[in-house]
Amino acid sequence: MLKRFIFSKRMITAFGLIFFCLVSYAQSTGSTNQNNLEVNQINALYNQQRWEEGRKKAEEILLKTPKDSDMRMMLGKYYIHSKQYDKARYELVKSLEYGPSNHESKKMLITVETETARYSSAICYVNELLEVNPYLKDLWRKKIDLYRVSGNQVEADRLLKRIAQIYPEDPELRKDQTYITEQRTAEVRNSGKIDKTIELARKSVEDQPQEQESYFSVIDSYIKAGDYNNALVYSERALNQFPGNEGFISKKLAVLEHQKRYSELLGFLGQEINRGGSANLRNQYNYFLLEAARNAKEGDAGTLYGKIFEASPGNEEAFAYVFNERVGQEQYEGAIDVLNRHRNSVGGSKELDLKELTVYKRMQNQPKVASLTKDLFTKYPDDMDLRESYVTNTLRSAKNSMDEGKTTVAISEWQEVIRYGDHESVKSAQAGIYNAYQSSNRLQEAIVVLDEMLFDDPGNLDLMMKKSDLYNKQGRYDYALSIYEQVLAQASPEDKLRLQNGYSEIIAPWIKQFREEYKLIEAKQLCERWLAVDEHNQDALLAMINISYQLKDHDAMLSYAKKAEELYLDDIPFKIKLAEAMNHKPETLGDSWELLHHQVTLNPFHQPLVNTFSSTTEEYAARLLKNKEHSQALAVIDTALHYNENSKSLKYLKGTAYEGLKQYDSAYYYQRYYDPSLLEFEDFKQHLDYLGQRSFKNTVGISHLRARFGDNDALTTISTAEYSRLHTDGSIYTGRLNYTGRENGKGIQGQFEWTKPWTPEISSRIDLAIANKFFLKVATNAAVMYDWKPTWQLEAGAGFRKFFTDESLMNLNLGVMKTIDDFNLSGKISNFMLMENGSSSYLYNVGLKGQYYMNNPRNFVLAIASVGNSPDLDLMDFQIQNSFEVLNTMVGAGFGRNISRNISANALGSWYNFQTNLIDGVSTYKNLYNINLQMNVSF
Repeated sequence: MLKRFIFSKRMITAFGLIFFCLVSYAQSTGSTNQNNLEVNQINALYNQQRWEEGRKKAEEILLKTPKDSDMRMMLGKYYIHSKQYDKARYELVKSLEYGPSNHESKKMLITVETETARYSSAICYVNELLEVNPYLKDLWRKKIDLYRVSGNQVEADRLLKRIAQIYPEDPELRKDQTYITEQRTAEVRNSGKIDKTIELARKSVEDQPQEQESYFSVIDSYIKAGDYNNALVYSERALNQFPGNEGFISKKLAVLEHQKRYSELLGFLGQEINRGGSANLRNQYNYFLLEAARNAKEGDAGTLYGKIFEASPGNEEAFAYVFNERVGQEQYEGAIDVLNRHRNSVGGSKELDLKELTVYKRMQNQPKVASLTKDLFTKYPDDMDLRESYVTNTLRSAKNSMDEGKTTVAISEWQEVIRYGDHESVKSAQAGIYNAYQSSNRLQEAIVVLDEMLFDDPGNLDLMMKKSDLYNKQGRYDYALSIYEQVLAQASPEDKLRLQNGYSEIIAPWIKQFREEYKLIEAKQLCERWLAVDEHNQDALLAMINISYQLKDHDAMLSYAKKAEELYLDDIPFKIKLAEAMNHKPETLGDSWELLHHQVTLNPFHQPLVNTFSSTTEEYAARLLKNKEHSQALAVIDTALHYNENSKSLKYLKGTAYEGLKQYDSAYYYQRYYDPSLLEFEDFKQHLDYLGQRSFKNTVGISHLRARFGDNDALTTISTAEYSRLHTDGSIYTGRLNYTGRENGKGIQGQFEWTKPWTPEISSRIDLAIANKFFLKVATNAAVMYDWKPTWQLEAGAGFRKFFTDESLMNLNLGVMKTIDDFNLSGKISNFMLMENGSSSYLYNVGLKGQYYMNNPRNFVLAIASVGNSPDLDLMDFQIQNSFEVLNTMVGAGFGRNISRNISANALGSWYNFQTNLIDGVSTYKNLYNINLQMNVSF
């Protein structure tokens, strides 16, 4: 055994060097990547024994491309050279992870696993290479030697026989097979198992008919067993194969002499002498001639014992002679008949039963041998040889039953082996029963078998993994994962990485299934369990991020996304997930946009990244627009359009930003890209018409006011015509002409108005009016509007009015407006100082207005109201009624409509009530009803 182990170790070392050289050659010729200049350069450094320089170069490349399979392989090659096998294994496994078809990495891994005595793992890599090159002789020899050094001689012998059949002319394989056969035969011979010795010797002759030693072994074994007929048969076969061989001639002579078959012996010697045999054959011929003469004188003992046995079958001596003679002459049926007659005469015995079994074995009647062995073992349960034979036969029968699909029969036979077999036989039977239950989908019974095996071998990780797999197939994933976690807890650090992959293969499908079934809590719990086992697993982190999103747990989503991004700095999908998580928090939306902007600058053609950047820009821009930060929103949108220039939604938002900046021509151009639904179409068209109208430079407006007091049917009317011009800087210049005709003449008022936006938040309005009569003689106003907050606007204004009487009026106005979605609510207080003949009095008027916009500011409905001791400015400017220092109230309502892209109109009705005088301590009031119609045409 020691010699064989030393032999195997030497062979493994030799093959390891061969494979290492093969790897070096493959690398130097570029078989892994013919066009990889870096690999060739590093190989050149290695070949020049400049190992450290080669390693540094490989590590520098991996810093840039950590998933480069070839660079991982070159780093593994360095670690093999420096005998740092754990590091070599890690790099080579990574190489296969990123390049599964990298055969050179697998060859290096064979060397690593062999040097670290992890033979099973080395065999796995050899098998993977054999899938690609199934007839590569060196790989087969490597696999055989690995089996030998791991102690699996049976599998090694089987593979050696197989490869020897594929390469029958290979002298090295023939030599190996001869050596192994000799070793096996010597072991069996030393153990005293003659039948097994004969079986191995015969097998050796069949496998190696050109080897003389095989024939000598089988002949000697038959002679030792007393089977001279078979010894003679193989002596003759040997002489046919090796004519004139003196050794085989001597064997045949010895057998014939023992059987007293001198006639055949002398004839054989005469033939060999005539063929030119040695002089010694003549001497032997003379010797055997004399022995033949002596034997003839003694008579035929067989005939005499035969007569005695016929007369007295119970005679022990006669039975022994006749029985042995029949067996020696291969008259097995006759031998069985003699044995039965003797048994009937003297009764049964263990000795006779064993003789019968021996005859059937020589007849090679396996069914009868199996049946008789079972019966004899039942009769003699303490006979260890019978027990061993019974167990061996039952194992063979169970395998045949399984091959024939008789699973139940096979299981029953394996249970018999467990009952009577030794430790190794029991293990084989348990493995057979486990495989039978598993193949027939009787999973729970297979688990019971594994429990029994684990009871005897509680630390067997392979058995525990099989049990985990069975629980997983049953759908009992919690048990499966718990057992696998126990395996991971007991595994060595170098095995843990490989086993973690197996854990992932179990848990990942369950998480996917739970997510598809919307069992998100269960899926989250499994993800947490997964990360507890492998906290750096990319799939687990990604699943956890997605599940947190589905659960609307945005804090958890952000936490896991940050962790993943920190672990995998160059992984763009995790950058995307981090940004998506940040998008759910308004305070981090800007940071999310900056993160994606940086990444899209580095990776402008990464489509998922570009898409996420676009959607984030839409959210961020919408928030900026809501806060009235139109310029910043425009800059953000333009940045995104640089990478996704065909995005209609971004273009629409750009148009919305231009609308907020009051650049209506650009707003009209970009908002056209929006694709409205059927329900949105009419409103969208109305809004586009409004933008188109606001983009025109010129507007002509006409209006007509009709006023009537409640106690008088007489009408007071005022007509207005105006023209407005939009300047490129946003300023609007308006000229307005008001006309009224009354009983005592006509009045005309001319007015100029200028509105100017100074910044996106601040604008101003100034107007001046002069009239000949009926209107204010002079009226001028100035106001400043300030967008204080995104939804608040403040207004402050001052004015002066001169009446055609001696009166004059100064006013100070303060207003505020709040926007709530499509609603505008505003309030205004007007403070007046009425001056006449050196005296003055304070007046005021408080007004409220509510306005609801539909699609655009030109489509609206509104309601107004005011109260004070002065009429409001509009009524005062038209001089329809001056009711100072008395209670004035007003309510009104109106609407506006954008009729087309060029035309809009509105109408407003109001009802004024004011005190006229005080009669007998009782106040009297008067009503005034107004209707104002207006139309604007833009071009």
